[in-house]
Amino acid sequence: MTKKTFLLFLTFVFIFFLSLQVITDTDFGWHLRVGEYIINTQTIPKKDLFSFSQSNYPYVYHSWAGEILVFASYKLLGLYGVSILFSLILTICLFFIYKITQILSDNKVSYPLLILAVLLASTIAGGRMRVFGLLYLSITYFLFLKFQKQNSKIIWAMPLVFFLWVNFHGSFILGIVTLLALIVASQVFAQDKKRQFKKTRTLLSVSTLSILATLINPYFLSAWLQAITMTSNSYLYLSSINLDWQPLITPGGTGWILAVIVFAIIFFLFFFKTKIGSLQKFFLLLFSLLSLITSRFTIALFVFLVPIANQLYLEFKGKLASQILNSISVRFAVFALFTVLFLTAAKNLLEINQAYLSPENYSRFLATKSTIKFYGPWPYRANLYLEKNLPEKRILNDANWGNFMIFQNQNRKVFYWGAMDNFIINGRSFVLEYLNLIQAAPDWEEKIERYQIDAVFLPPSFPLIAVLKLKPDWQIVYQDNQAIIFVKNPPTYHP
Repeated sequence: MTKKTFLLFLTFVFIFFLSLQVITDTDFGWHLRVGEYIINTQTIPKKDLFSFSQSNYPYVYHSWAGEILVFASYKLLGLYGVSILFSLILTICLFFIYKITQILSDNKVSYPLLILAVLLASTIAGGRMRVFGLLYLSITYFLFLKFQKQNSKIIWAMPLVFFLWVNFHGSFILGIVTLLALIVASQVFAQDKKRQFKKTRTLLSVSTLSILATLINPYFLSAWLQAITMTSNSYLYLSSINLDWQPLITPGGTGWILAVIVFAIIFFLFFFKTKIGSLQKFFLLLFSLLSLITSRFTIALFVFLVPIANQLYLEFKGKLASQILNSISVRFAVFALFTVLFLTAAKNLLEINQAYLSPENYSRFLATKSTIKFYGPWPYRANLYLEKNLPEKRILNDANWGNFMIFQNQNRKVFYWGAMDNFIINGRSFVLEYLNLIQAAPDWEEKIERYQIDAVFLPPSFPLIAVLKLKPDWQIVYQDNQAIIFVKNPPTYHP
């Protein structure tokens, strides 16, 4: 093993440990249970598994293959296994970003920049199913560049990528659109258009096969319909309440950090002379603008951003005198940076060891991360009370708590769980029905009767809680600072 290979190996080991984090995704519980269902029954579900409110609703579990991996890793090593799985996938993503950067920078890659990139990648996709979207988009761009720059026949592996992608995550539609856009843009920006047209014909054949490959899934065309429905429904109607679909820059959010980095790079690209091609500039600008509409595009932004950042770094480095690069102040800054990164990796390990000691420890850790008003902490003790005392009740639950209820008890049926914002009932998202209930809309009592709800499990601050406190037929059976549980008193009959 050469010194360079050993250094590269150490870089990716470091990247793995930097991305090894506690799972904080509120959808984790139901993803886990879908994987469990598939492994136990040897069938892929095609309707709602977890609710009593819409138990027969036809649903496309677009991440079913990834959910098998999630449950398998959980069965092997518990929550530790799931964290290791997501860290491994993210590390593989960074490997393909490294290969992309090699192609675009003549094999010159800044390892420190690659290590810093994992911090952004962790924020964008760490510990979430969308990491599979980041993985397959990275591979797609890598295969495209291998063909464009080196005329590699590995481009014919593209349909296999999309066959896997459609079964691992619904973002495959972003991959198809990006691939087609790359093909068109390459032709438009080509200096030798006749030569490029020969490649374009091959790429169009590959893209046609890739589109056909996306039909090889348990749901056939429904996978496409679901991806389109999720995109249109979430962006057009639910972006104000679904954080995943909000713009990159939001009040109180951390997306501004990525935005500042991106727009600083764009400034250099368009106002200073660089060797970076028009195709790269176009896609960086495109996905930057799209990310300002919805942060869902940040995975594509990341794929195009890191190689450009590396190229700019190399150009900038080449213009600096060696005395400056080797100065004490620069060396100290690099040392300080890597000290912080090592401490971050150590902190991640300590957090995992502490959080995964018990379900209650896990809930306490999640409470420290629940700074966003939409996503309250998981009330473990209240949830435990439900399982011990109200196992048969039809419970109106907080939207995100439904996912944890499913995680704690695979047989629990809930009113609402994470994917139900994409359940379209009578032309409306089911999340609107849920919101009408928790906000005590005028017809809330009629809805309670319709769904035969006989218990309520919500944060104390929700409007419905204030209303129920005034109702003599509802009784508080549990209360703490995170949650309150009501049960409906049985009707009293007088002879």
